[in-house]
Amino acid sequence: MQTHIEIEKKPDVQNPLLVVGLTGIGNVGRTAVSYLIDQLEASKFAELYSPHFPHITILNENDEMQLLNNEFYFYKNPDGDDVIFMTGHTQSVSPEGHYEIVETVLNTLADYNIKEIITIGGFGAGEIVEEPSVYGIVSNAEIQKRYENTDMSFDHSVGEVIGASGLFIGIGKRHGIDGLCILGETPGFLLSDPKATEEVLKNVESILNIDIDYENVNEKIQELEKVLNKIQKLQGDLMQGQGQQQGEKDLTYIG
Repeated sequence: MQTHIEIEKKPDVQNPLLVVGLTGIGNVGRTAVSYLIDQLEASKFAELYSPHFPHITILNENDEMQLLNNEFYFYKNPDGDDVIFMTGHTQSVSPEGHYEIVETVLNTLADYNIKEIITIGGFGAGEIVEEPSVYGIVSNAEIQKRYENTDMSFDHSVGEVIGASGLFIGIGKRHGIDGLCILGETPGFLLSDPKATEEVLKNVESILNIDIDYENVNEKIQELEKVLNKIQKLQGDLMQGQGQQQGEKDLTYIG
């Protein structure tokens, strides 16, 4: 298998924004984008599969075997920019995979003339934050002017962004696409952070010119945590098994 995208139907969008939210610190991106998809009743149109994802399969709600994947949805916005959303179970487990996946996405979606890339993630503060800040990082200083009316802070000490949230902006720039990375401040040790997710959503709501009902945020987080907990446990068991095998090999070698 190679990294590839299976398109089920062509999205009806014009010069859309690409909004990416995957698993990560506090799962802020994954939760925020999943909630937006539900709220806007966005339509699924494609799935991405990659050998760079963890070699794990899970059972879906129908107890059917399912490969880990990323999914794409589109939303025809009557009051603003059309949107393509990307979310999913996991990110790549290797640096090479991150680059390959981002390039595959941007090359596959090139025909839709992506207007701008917005990635959503978490920024680990290392402690409980009562009122999380939201930080913005842009691919070009001129872009910052577009977001002067949001609550994002562009005056921060974020020095690097690891994983898809950063690479989509960096590689997107090389494709000639402007980019904004939105990071919600989160402790870093929570599986999911509802406070950071809500603060991020408030900024995205303004950017996309949409209305969001926040009543079911916690319910959505609990729903996602069930899946993420399952995947994390499987990954933990897998790593533990690999460690035991390596230990046995090392012991044999020493003996």
